[in-house]
Amino acid sequence: MKITLKGEQPWSWNKLYSGAHWSIRANEADRVHGLIREAVKGYKVLEAPVDITITAYFRTRPQDADNILSKLYIDGMKGIVIKDDNPEYVRSVTTKSRKDLLRPRVEIDITYASE
Repeated sequence: MKITLKGEQPWSWNKLYSGAHWSIRANEADRVHGLIREAVKGYKVLEAPVDITITAYFRTRPQDADNILSKLYIDGMKGIVIKDDNPEYVRSVTTKSRKDLLRPRVEIDITYASE
C-alpha cells in the first residue's frame, strides 16, 4: 500500500526539540493526521504486522534521513490503516530523504512484515 501526500514537507526532530510550544506541536499533529485521513479514505485496517517506509522528497535541501519526524504520520494511521503502532503491528520504520525540485511530497509505503 502506498500513501502519497503531495506538497507535504515533514517536520524535523530538530524543530520538535527546539522547544516549540505544545500548542504548535499539537496543531502540527492535527494537520498531519488530517492529511492522512483524507489520503486513505476507503482503505481497510491492516491486521497483520507491517513494515513502514517514509520517504520525504524536498524541493531544496533534503533533511537528514534520521531527522524526519515519522511519528506524526504513523500516529495518524492508527485505527485507519494500521490497527496500532505498537511492535505487534509495526515491526519496522525506515525514513528516507530525497530531493525533487518539481514534486515535493511524502510517500508512505506499507508492506506486510518480512519476519
